[in-house]
Amino acid sequence: MSHRSALVAAALAAAALAPRAASAQAPAAAPAVPLTHTTIDLGFVSASGNTRLRTLNAAEQFVVQPGPWKFTQNFGIVNGTTDGAATANNIHLGLRADYAITPRVRAYGFAVFDRDPFAGIARRFGEQVGASFGALMGPRHIVDLEIGAGRNQQISPAAAVTDYWLGRGAVHYRFTFRPTSYLDEKLELLQSVQSGPERRINSDAALVAPLVSGIALRFGYTVHFVNQPPPGFKQTDQIVSSGVQIAF
Repeated sequence: MSHRSALVAAALAAAALAPRAASAQAPAAAPAVPLTHTTIDLGFVSASGNTRLRTLNAAEQFVVQPGPWKFTQNFGIVNGTTDGAATANNIHLGLRADYAITPRVRAYGFAVFDRDPFAGIARRFGEQVGASFGALMGPRHIVDLEIGAGRNQQISPAAAVTDYWLGRGAVHYRFTFRPTSYLDEKLELLQSVQSGPERRINSDAALVAPLVSGIALRFGYTVHFVNQPPPGFKQTDQIVSSGVQIAF
């Protein structure tokens, strides 16, 4: 074989092998975000404040993420009796929609319903809109900052009505030890923007550690504070919970 023929053969061989080498060196694609995700929490609750009891609780969250949208539905209940008399009847239902404007900036809107007569809430509705900014986006640290405004409509067990516009600020922090083990903290401030000084602070912390695939231990600590509760009720409620979380 001549020198020129050898060069041509080498060039053809390199061209044939180039796509294989490129594909072998190409980085693996990031895992796709699941379209739906569900978590169910079942556990033991110890409450103090307006309600003092030990009982069981249940909660669930369902998330759908089609494209830039994210829809979240959640429900939780704490119900208990002592000596045949009801001592807790706490129900929470929430619906939320997020739209990703950029990878860091999202618009959101949500509506919530709460019932907790032992904390002075016969029923409460809240509707809010706002924006969220991803200050940190992982992989180990996630920080979301949220600001918004909305409406609060609340009726006490004595039929007293509290209705006002409010501003909202919130911080969500998550530290991931490994993909299925994390520490989560959500802190929320709700402040009346009308003449009344109503202010609410909600804190929800959770530590999740896996047991087996799809099942984890969950330890939670929740605090609800209101600076002007209905007459005869306390300002602060605390809930300590422990149990299992099922995810699929």
